[in-house]
Amino acid sequence: HGTAAVVLAALINACHMAEVAPRTLRIGQIGLGAAGLAIARGIMHYTEEPVYGADRTDAAVKRLAAAGGIPSGLEEILRTCDVVISTTGQPGLIKPEQIRPGQIIFALSNPRPEIDATEALNAGARIAEGGAAINNLLCYPGACRGLLDAGARRSHPDIFRAASEALVRVTEPGHLLPNPLDRAVHQTVARAVARATTAAGLATRDLDADYFAEE
Repeated sequence: HGTAAVVLAALINACHMAEVAPRTLRIGQIGLGAAGLAIARGIMHYTEEPVYGADRTDAAVKRLAAAGGIPSGLEEILRTCDVVISTTGQPGLIKPEQIRPGQIIFALSNPRPEIDATEALNAGARIAEGGAAINNLLCYPGACRGLLDAGARRSHPDIFRAASEALVRVTEPGHLLPNPLDRAVHQTVARAVARATTAAGLATRDLDADYFAEE
């Protein structure tokens, strides 16, 4: 879920840079393991539009369909989707000749991505980034701090959406994500998560106005 929150923030910022709305784009997720399925769910929760998904296992694709996604295949996603997100763990899975001009490509497997970001850009992608930059270290420790401060015993999709939107707020124009070494980034995420936890009725502690003063 932390990875999904950071991916959603990067997607929102990429759309700002491309001057398009996320919900107007056809979005594909390749690889539907724990991270991939969480990413697809997070994007669908935000856009209220289905995500196209592909995986080697039928069970993973069925889980996506049950969550409101649309089963697809690797080649179809690369051929038809405006945004391609990949979390397969298979280096070199995406070939340069499969990139369409103008696509947004997030190849997130570490340490070797499905396609190198520079290679994707050279092949015509408008925006491309890998898992070293789009990494859940931007969501944690802030999300954990906010949940602990609010005394939450469970989470909710709105809480991680709040983390995504907090990351968007502190990202400098023209960048996909903020600097993970900036403590203020994590403090902003913590306060946003605590506020969302309270709004969702999941907080067991009352946080005073001073807690949110610098949000």
